[in-house]
Amino acid sequence: KFGSSAKKGGFDSEFKTPSKKGGVGGSGMTLSSDMEVGGLDDWSNDAMEGFADELDQVASLERAAHTTLHLVQELKTSTAEVTNLTSMQHKDEAGADNNTGTANASASLPNLRSPLQDDTDKAQFLMKLAPRIRRLEADTVKALTSTLEEVLGQMKSRKEEEREQQQDQGVDGPDDMAAAEAEERDLLMIGHCLRGLALLGRGKEAEGAFARVAIMPLIRSKVSMGRLDEGGARGQCTGLSSLLDDIANTIHGSFGSVLRLSEATFGAADDGPVEIDFVAAGVWAPLATAVMADPGIKMALFSPGIAGILQSNYVALDSFLSELATNLLKPDAQAEGKASTNAGSDLPPMPSADGSVHFAPLYFRPSVSPDLITAAQGRVHRHPLTADFNKKWNLPIYYQLRFGECCTRLNKAMARVQKEGWEADVYTGDEAFGKELREKLGFELPLFLELYDSLVWLWRPDVILRPLSHRFLRGATQLVGRIVAFVKDGLEGSIRFGETPPPKMAAQKLENGPASENGEPIAEPEPVPDTSYCWGERLEDVAVVAWELTVLETSLTHDYVETVAAAIASADSSENDESELQELRSIVADAFAEASHDVSPVIRQSWSDVIVNILTLQCSIPLSAVKGVAATYRMTNRPPPKLASPFVSKILAPLKEFDDSYSSRTPPQIGSRWKSAVVYTVSARYSEAVEELIATVERTENALKTRKVRRTASGGMSDGDKVKLQLFLDHQEYASNVAYLGIDVEAVPGLVKLKSLTEGAVSLNAQTQGAGAAVPVSG
Repeated sequence: KFGSSAKKGGFDSEFKTPSKKGGVGGSGMTLSSDMEVGGLDDWSNDAMEGFADELDQVASLERAAHTTLHLVQELKTSTAEVTNLTSMQHKDEAGADNNTGTANASASLPNLRSPLQDDTDKAQFLMKLAPRIRRLEADTVKALTSTLEEVLGQMKSRKEEEREQQQDQGVDGPDDMAAAEAEERDLLMIGHCLRGLALLGRGKEAEGAFARVAIMPLIRSKVSMGRLDEGGARGQCTGLSSLLDDIANTIHGSFGSVLRLSEATFGAADDGPVEIDFVAAGVWAPLATAVMADPGIKMALFSPGIAGILQSNYVALDSFLSELATNLLKPDAQAEGKASTNAGSDLPPMPSADGSVHFAPLYFRPSVSPDLITAAQGRVHRHPLTADFNKKWNLPIYYQLRFGECCTRLNKAMARVQKEGWEADVYTGDEAFGKELREKLGFELPLFLELYDSLVWLWRPDVILRPLSHRFLRGATQLVGRIVAFVKDGLEGSIRFGETPPPKMAAQKLENGPASENGEPIAEPEPVPDTSYCWGERLEDVAVVAWELTVLETSLTHDYVETVAAAIASADSSENDESELQELRSIVADAFAEASHDVSPVIRQSWSDVIVNILTLQCSIPLSAVKGVAATYRMTNRPPPKLASPFVSKILAPLKEFDDSYSSRTPPQIGSRWKSAVVYTVSARYSEAVEELIATVERTENALKTRKVRRTASGGMSDGDKVKLQLFLDHQEYASNVAYLGIDVEAVPGLVKLKSLTEGAVSLNAQTQGAGAAVPVSG
């Protein structure tokens, strides 16, 4: 309120500041005095006139802010103008003194008493008024701030009274019309105060007043250790989520209209600064300060010592922070209903029956768009206190705890598998999920079920923290690498399975050795048998483990990628579009494709080296019977053979049996090359054995020709021919077995050689088949 000179357009020193006792301008009437008499539903005409007078006084403060801003700008302009002129005059006088040689230090100093040009009289006059203008600016800011605090205080009291009536009496509160009119007048006065402070560049004072009056008392009344632990044991912070929801709902219910007014008036849809930011500086800043300043609450939230509690605390606070602007600026149901009722009533104010005029249709009704809410949320994240708040979380330690749990789980599983074998039931996860992994992905061994369950566990909602996604991604690849190394070491024999006896202690001879009660010496315990084995020498184990690695490799590059992508950025989230989600999947897929590069060599080694070598060794065992073919017909008078030797069907029997059992679990990248490798090697060895035998038979035949007496039957067949015929029949049987395995006979070098070695017996075979069984005689 201004003195008499305010009516004439000027200002004097009688500008009054608000006081708690006298109200605005010391008028002797507080803003809430009429509300305290009779309640909101029984206002008198005098009270209405009082409110109109108060509204006019607050509006005059905004006009005073406009005038003060004009005077301050004029003062700054005048100061700059006078400074510029005096500096120019100083340079001219200094130059003249230098030319005459009479310059001195005192003459070079500017003096406000120096005569100025005629056009600087206004500037000189305003500079003399500088102290009063600055005092006017300070008093205006003080008046606006005090009025804002008082209006916020009475709004807070009214909201608390409404809530108490609803809780105690179960009624809907005061009259809706009276409450709406009171809130509209409060918002009008708050709008005047905020605009006035923003004009003078004192938005920080408005934010501080809102935080002191509206937010800090609420925080002090709600935030406590008891409230944090509500519903759980001490230190578990089970009540954190409900506490944050209560704070957000209470602020929205009490001051949501003020927040929407501020954001609609000063908010910007871009990332630029705003004059007044109640959401970030008025709500979030005091809440974050209170949480970080209390040692007990700070310790309970940021350093609970238990990974699960830290994760739930982080998720609750992160969710609260990321949705703060939306929860505070959303319109309440009552406001939406009122807006829909008044829609389309943009009519000019009309006088009522009692002669009063209602200007409510012309009032500014703030509307906050989604873009403004997004911008406000961005300012919350960019606030300096947000960075300090995020630094309080010791997230690397949390990752180490979670990763350590997975490592411990896998170490226990591998130790038991090493002791009991691959079939040991080491799966500790959910049975339903284990059944799903068996049916959907194809895992069979419990160790690999345990591994995949651990990998999925890292991305569960109650484990993963999005800022640690890169660390969890690296941890998942390390777990895969740990299992691959375990398999590789066992495959190469570095790790043995089964029970290994402890090393024997050096025997110590004692004079008085241990004895039983009857004086007889105690017998030494029997040595523990060594039951250890190398599973890489067991064909079935190698095949099964190689198949599990194949399933793991496929799952990592397909199903697991979707699991990770869904945990980092859900497809239902509005924060990411489809292109960003696709890019995320591509990054994760590339990471696990690189990690699976260590899996493929182990699979190839299992099949191309280990399985091929074992089967080659097993198939080569019957080849020792090739040498016995000659002994079968030498000097035995046996008839010429018509069937292949019994050992021929046993040569590829291990390969046939293994192929029938594991053909459906052969890795696609291996194909049938492993079978070809076995057949090629066995065929080469077979052809070498046959070649040696034929050479021996021919040497024997040549030796027999030198004998003087050689008996042969007419039309008979010599023993050497019988051997060659038997080798021919064996080759035919072996070739048919190779063809049964799906391998081209003509592409096997050993079979081609066998054919060339036994082709001389084709005529013998035809002779035998045509003439029937011959009656050979020994020669």
